[in-house]
Amino acid sequence: MIYPQLLQSDYAKLPRSVRDFHAAPGNRHASGTVTVRHAGALARLLGFPPPGDKIPTQLDVIATEDREIWTRQFGAVRKRTTQWVNAGHLVEAAGPVRMRFRVFLAGDAMQFQLVAARFLGIPMPLRVTASVRGAGDTSWEFEVNIAWVGSYRGIMEPQ
Repeated sequence: MIYPQLLQSDYAKLPRSVRDFHAAPGNRHASGTVTVRHAGALARLLGFPPPGDKIPTQLDVIATEDREIWTRQFGAVRKRTTQWVNAGHLVEAAGPVRMRFRVFLAGDAMQFQLVAARFLGIPMPLRVTASVRGAGDTSWEFEVNIAWVGSYRGIMEPQ
């Protein structure tokens, strides 16, 4: 599994809800709500859903030992990405965009810090941060911020 590879001994320190969701190969599903904030055209160009509160959200993950396909459904907007580990970083691909993240534990949260982003191999000046933390026995909270573009945050419960 890719997240235990990334966090190594810190993986065991994650809240149980986060650890359990990332623990096993196969299909995983979660649902919840998300709040989306952004300023307009650039966010829409990058595939952000319209801004709003309590947008119904579905997450489907197909996980193998070395790769995960994430399908996120924010209301009517669907985003699919593929994740894998390369040189100790999480690589997430969405079409022609590749983002490389440093993943680490800070307090009780799994943190994602963008190291590099490329569009068709051309460097992109993005600043992305994200975090995931437990919220109760089985759910988790997440927040993603993309500087100059927008943010989304919400809570998910595995199905």
